[in-house]
Amino acid sequence: MATLQDFARVIRSKNATPFYLTLDVFFENDENYNRVKNSGALTPELLSKLYKVPLDYVKNIHFIDSARALKIVMLKRIPSGDPGFLDIYGMQQNIPLLSVEIPTNH
Repeated sequence: MATLQDFARVIRSKNATPFYLTLDVFFENDENYNRVKNSGALTPELLSKLYKVPLDYVKNIHFIDSARALKIVMLKRIPSGDPGFLDIYGMQQNIPLLSVEIPTNH
């Protein structure tokens, strides 16, 4: 089984506000984009588990056809700047997405 990083050109994360994190995934071609989009692999339940946040912290999983992109918005467990927050820019939060398995039979 292939992973998300096998299909994506860019997988990145960043702060949207002190309270929200965005994860962006960009694809080089329609085939890879549609494979991931149609796989059903990226669910709120999976993201909740990967990021160890309550299910209702996963606010949006949005595929953007015109950009061959995926945007995920999640509420952070700890707001930026609060004690215990380790990634002030939100730039290291894409790592769990790299190994998400994408079924290849779709």
